[in-house]
Parts: sequence; structure tokens; C-alpha cells
Amino acid sequence: MTLAIVRFCLVLFCVVFGTGQPIKDAWAQNSSTSVTWTRLPGKAVDISINSQGQAYAVAPNGTPWRWDALEQRWRKMSGDFVRISAAEGNRPWAVNAEGVVFRYNGLWWENKDTDVADVTADALGNVYIAKISGEIKKWNPLRSEWQPLEGQAYRIALDMAGNPWSLARDGRIRAYDGKGWIAMPGRAVDIAIGGDDTVVIADADGRVRIWNKVQRSWRVVSGVEGVMAVAATSDGGPWAVIADGGIMATTLIVAPEKIKTEEGRAPEIQAPSAVAPVDSALVAVASGLAAAPATPAAAVAPSVQVAPVTAQVQTADGVIAAPVSPETNGTGQNAARTVAPASEVAGTTDPTAVTTNEDITFVNTRKSASVLAIGRDGSVFGLDAGGNILRWSNSRKRFESFPGTLVRLAVDADGNPWGISTLGRVFRHTGNLWKQIPNATGSDISIGADGSVVIADASGNLSKLNDAMTRFERIPGQGLLVAVAPDGTPWTIRSDNLVQRCTSSPCEMFEQKAKSIAVGPDGSVYVVSDRGFLMRLASDGKTFEVVRTSGHTPQSVAVGPNGYPWVVSTDTLALASTFFERDEQFDRAVAVSTGGDTAGSGSIAAVVDVSSNTDFTFSKNMAFDTYTTGLSSLDELVVGQDDEVYVYGMPGGQDSNKFLKFNSTKKKFEEVSISFSGNLSNIDVARDGTIWTANSGSVYKLSSTGSVLRTYSVTSGEIRNLSIGPDDTVYVVIEKTLYHLKSGTSVFTKFSNDDVYKVAVGRADDLWIADSGNIVQQFTGTKFENRPLGQSVRVQDIGAGTDGSVYISFWDGSTYVLRKWNATNKSFDTVKNIHADKVDVTSDGRPWIAYTSENADVKRGKD
Repeated sequence: MTLAIVRFCLVLFCVVFGTGQPIKDAWAQNSSTSVTWTRLPGKAVDISINSQGQAYAVAPNGTPWRWDALEQRWRKMSGDFVRISAAEGNRPWAVNAEGVVFRYNGLWWENKDTDVADVTADALGNVYIAKISGEIKKWNPLRSEWQPLEGQAYRIALDMAGNPWSLARDGRIRAYDGKGWIAMPGRAVDIAIGGDDTVVIADADGRVRIWNKVQRSWRVVSGVEGVMAVAATSDGGPWAVIADGGIMATTLIVAPEKIKTEEGRAPEIQAPSAVAPVDSALVAVASGLAAAPATPAAAVAPSVQVAPVTAQVQTADGVIAAPVSPETNGTGQNAARTVAPASEVAGTTDPTAVTTNEDITFVNTRKSASVLAIGRDGSVFGLDAGGNILRWSNSRKRFESFPGTLVRLAVDADGNPWGISTLGRVFRHTGNLWKQIPNATGSDISIGADGSVVIADASGNLSKLNDAMTRFERIPGQGLLVAVAPDGTPWTIRSDNLVQRCTSSPCEMFEQKAKSIAVGPDGSVYVVSDRGFLMRLASDGKTFEVVRTSGHTPQSVAVGPNGYPWVVSTDTLALASTFFERDEQFDRAVAVSTGGDTAGSGSIAAVVDVSSNTDFTFSKNMAFDTYTTGLSSLDELVVGQDDEVYVYGMPGGQDSNKFLKFNSTKKKFEEVSISFSGNLSNIDVARDGTIWTANSGSVYKLSSTGSVLRTYSVTSGEIRNLSIGPDDTVYVVIEKTLYHLKSGTSVFTKFSNDDVYKVAVGRADDLWIADSGNIVQQFTGTKFENRPLGQSVRVQDIGAGTDGSVYISFWDGSTYVLRKWNATNKSFDTVKNIHADKVDVTSDGRPWIAYTSENADVKRGKD
């Protein structure tokens, strides 16, 4: 028996008896805890898999999805939920935001109970719920009723014997053995059990762990951080939902039918030098499809009914941009052809390669996508939550369906999409047909304006498609995510999030961390930083500058002609800085007539991502360290943009107030001796350590020792609040109006006419305020809106961190409590067992609080 046949039989055995296809570092109970994680398409807040390999997910917007193992894609279902459980057959159970539990009967969802926190089911028909009160109940299908089980649970899972494991609200873990509950070590936020009885948890620190029965301990499964939810396949391979909603898997679920079609093929990729013919398949054309007889004028950019927000971006001095005249294809129809380099005639310049000198202005398309890619011709493609391909239509002002399902996406110079499937296979669209690149697998893909196609594999190796388009050949450089410059130079993001330019080996490293990168036809380099800022490579070619996306937090970026970026926000909205004019008349015809698919055959590989975690992990039951200040009363608590923590207040038995700074080494507050003679009633500290304060109609910029560096006169009225943004913009509230001083300017100007009393600035100048009625609001880019929308939440204080964390001090009717903004659920989560009337937040999302009606102590959130 040949080695290839032996390998195939092993794969087939695994699939038939578990429907789980292990990837390169196969999961096994006795394997190393260091495994390869593959990023699946879509985003989720919860996932579940039964022992038969049926997988389900709930998207951040509440939509449930079912995994299609044959086509390797998510299929949308009806409903709106927050928790889901795979069950017997294709009949999942789910819980909505109101606590109602439902069972899918094959046609619709049936209401089965209320006041439910979680549900779990197995392929044998066992179903349990954890009530909001903590009660546990089991479904009796014969009597259609719930029967109580002793014990308490907030999260629940079932082992292969049908016995539940539970998590309490404080994270404590217990297992039911059929007679009683057994306490287990550790704490967790979610739990799942695989078809081989492997127990998987997301621990309190956001790591994946599996239960070791012999050692009675939880072993860490490395490779992902910030895990919020877990599932386990039939062979025990963990799946995880990470902080940004990404779905990560150690074992891929592949249908037996899919594996059977690949008999005789080795499951592992060999060296990517094998040569195979390309474009040998016949072009599929839908019958009866007639082309339009005339070519209309290029589509006009739509009028989106959202007022734009202008972001100031530095440009090189003396640079004047030529008028932008994007190229359009006269025929509008693409035949099967290779990727052509950027065409340039002697003495002329490609108009798409001219960088705009205009301010970058984003508008909300109000359309959803999880990933975007833009070609040199201005074609904008995206993926939805299930990995289905989308194409933007200017004329119809929306994304339209395009055949195919991918997890990574790129667009060539002719406006044709390329991509990588869940199984790591590489595909290109010829203009009429999806074709697989033979013997090639990768983890990320990018296409430069010169036609260079570069892929990165799960180990960070880079390969470039040869001129004959027959194979990928290794090139110098390393990185997990890749973007290609117009001259073919790869830019990458390493596994530690650092940005690199790989003109040679070793690559040139930049002191910038990122989780998304894109390069435009003009050479503009954009990243989304690990802290969630949209940033562009500055004119010095060494540093990155922030580009504002007010009211939205960027998740990923794509760049089109003239350096105009599009952004996907963390809530999956597509934000456009311009709409690229092009001929769209044949878009639908190409979509309808496309042949082939993005399933493919042959070798598979992991699709991985860079980490996107913060040092601080939020829990609804937080613990705090307490530090005494030595003050009798506390007037101000401030976290500066330098991440240092300051307090200001009155010491006991003395008249003059003191300014104190926290010494992180000695773990105590120490007095800062300053020369400023005025009151520091409104203070904040900039990145350079300068102290800003305001009183008596003036704003003062002080040195770190308190000497006055500059005085700014502002409009008359009481100065109520002051805050500094991460880009050094200074905001002040005068009476009920918000003013700001942009970095490099000398005059405070009115920001808006909204009613404002207090202001806090978070990631990428995400503005939060309390109005004169103390109602908390967020700036959308055009106006301030109540948060949650439609509600009026009264606050005492607001704190915002550059990681996107927002905390408020909330009056619950009897005392001040601490709450954190939950961007996924669009609500505030209460931090239990803590009181606070002052709050601010460090860059890693850690809250610092004080409860001044009790004492002048300051508390810091623990890891």
C-alpha cells in the first residue's frame, strides 16, 4: 500500500467516524498543547458542535448560522439569539436576548420556556437549560415539560453520558456524575464537551484549556487569546470565539462526501513547485444571456444619506495631486486572462497611482461586511458573516451577491476576485470562471498594482505566483498577513503584530503593531493598529499617523485608487472614503454566468490570524486592588494619555490641595511638586507628560513640574470639564458647549451645538459625553446619540480607554455602581459588588475608580 493511500485511509477513517478533518498539527488527547488554529469565515458571539459534527454559530447581530461541511461555508438561518446549542439532527436549541429558549423544528423556532440564561443539548436528545435564577432543568419530550435537577448553573454543557457540567456566575466549575455534583478546579466563562468527552473551557483569562483526567488539571491550548466562547468537535478539537468575534478552529469539519472525492491524494501539501496547466477548463456561460447593446456612462457615486466626517491627515509639504480620473474598462466585460501589470505609457502616469491630497472623509454605507478588498480598477469586493462573496454596486448603493465562499480576499488589476478558502486552497476568478491554483495552499493573499500575487502560509512563509501562473515560488520575507505594494514589495504583519516591509531578508521592522494591513495602487500603506486605530504611513516613511473614524472602531482596512481607504468597523459596517467610478453594466452578467466553485480538491492547510488581545480581561465579577492616597477628600482622578494615574485633592489638616501620581513600581501614590498656583479642578495629562488644566476662562498647558508653558483664552462661561484624546486633541466643555483644540493649532473652536456637560475620549477619538441631564451619549460622526439607543442612562462619570473600553459610574437608585459598555450587545454590563462615582481607563482597558462618599481610596481593576 502506498504512503498516499495510507494517508488517505487515515483521513477517511477520521472523517467517517467523527466528521472532523484535523489540520496539519492534528488534535489528539495526548498531543502537545501547541496546535495550529485556523480562522473560519464570519464572526460570532457563541458557537456549538454536536458529536455528529453539526456546527452552529450566533453572529454579533443575533443571526444564527449553520455550518455546511460540504461547501465549507456558513448558511444563514432565521431568528435572533445570543446562545445556541447543536442538538439531535439538524434541530438546534437557542436562547434570545430576552431569555426565551427555542427549539428549531425544521421549519420554524418553537418557544419552550422563559427566563433562561443558557441551553445545552446532545445528539441523543438530552436537553438542559440553566435559568437566569440559576436553576437547572431537563427537557422531558414525552410530557413536553421541564423537570428540575438539583444544583445551580449559568453556563452548561453535556458529556457523552448525557450528564451536565456547569459554570456558576462566578466561574466555578462542577460536573454531575449521575448522583451529585463534583467541584472541579479553576474558573471559566464558557464550557463545551467534544464527541470524545474532551472537556474544553474558556478560562477567566481568555485562554482555551482542556481537562486532563489523569492529572485532574486544566491544560492550556496555546495560540489564541481573549477567548469568549468555546466548542469542541467530535474528536475533541477546540473551536473558539475570540474578542473581535473571530471564529478559530483546531479541527476542520469536512463532510465525508468531500473527502471521498479526493481518494488517492495525500492530505498534506507538498512543496509548492509542482507545475500544472492553468485555464484548461471550458468557460461556463449561462444560456440565453444577452449583453447590453450599448455602453452607458460610468456609474455615478451614490448619494449616501449620512453626513460625512472629515478626518485631518498630514500630507507631504509641497505635494500637489493631479486631477483624479479613474480608468474604466470600455467593454466592461472580462475575458479569461492573466493578471496584467499596471499599464503605463511613456510620459504618462497611471491616474490611480496619484495619491489624493484631500482629507479622508468616511461615510457609513449602512451595509454590512466582514472583510473588504479593492482592485486597481476600483472594484470593491467583500465577504459577509458566512464568508459569501459580495460586490459593491455604486448604482444600486449596496453589496450584491457574487458566486463563491472564501475566508481571505484580494482583487486583481482587472477587477477579478481571488481568495483562500476555509481549507487554505487558493482560487482566482478568470472573469467567467472560478479556478483553483493547483498544488497551492496559503493562509493570506494579496495582489499588488503591478500584478504581483503573494500568499503567506500558516508558518509565515511568503510565496509569489510565477509569471506563467502555474505555481507559487518562495520569496524572502515572513509574516502571517500580507499586503503588496505597487512595485511588488510585500508588507506583512508578524505573529507578534509588528509591521514589516520585506524588500529583502530580513524584513525591515516598524515600531507599529497592527491586526490589518493594506497598500493602495498609489503606495499608501494603511493599518488598523492592535489598539483599533486606523493609521496611515506618514510622509517620513517611518511612522504611522492616526486617521479618524469618528463614531466607529475599525476592524480591518482595504485601499483603492488614489489612496482612498474603505474600513470594516467592529460592528461589521462598511465605511467608504470615496466611491470609485467604474463601468458596472456587466457585473450582474458576470455573477450569473460564473462557472466553477471555491470548494476545490487536494491539499489543505490552516488559515491563521494574528492575535488581537489586550493585557486586561474584563469580567462582570471584577476584583480590585486598593491604594490609599492619604487625602481626606478626592476631587479628581485622571488616567493620562501617558497611561500614568493621577489624583488631586485635599490632605487632612491642611488647606492646600495636593497633586499625586501613582508609582507603579512602589505601588503607591506620591506627591508631585508643581509650581502652578491655580486650582487643578479640571485636569488631564497628554502623551508628552504635559498637564492641562482649566479655570477662570482660560486653559493652561503646564510642564510636568507645573510651570505654565502656554495660556489659551476661551469663550466666556464656566469651564465644566476637560479631556485629551489619543491624537492630542484637547476638548473642553464651557457651559453646555463642547470646544476642541486640534494638535498643532492655537485656537479652541466649537465642536458641535449639542448639549454637553462631561466628555471622555476613547479609541480613535471615539467621543462619549454626558449631557446637562447626565444622560450618556456617543458621537456617531454627525451627532451625539443616547447609549443604549432609545434609553436614557444617567451617569456621574465616564472613562474611556484607547483599547475601546468605556466605563460609567451609574446611579442605580441607592448608590453609584460601575458599568462597562458592551459593544456587541449595545448595552452596559454592571460590574457587581463595587461602587464608584469616579472612573477612568488605561490603554489596556483597566478601570481605575474611586467612591468619594466613602473614602479617598483609589481602586484598580485586577487582571
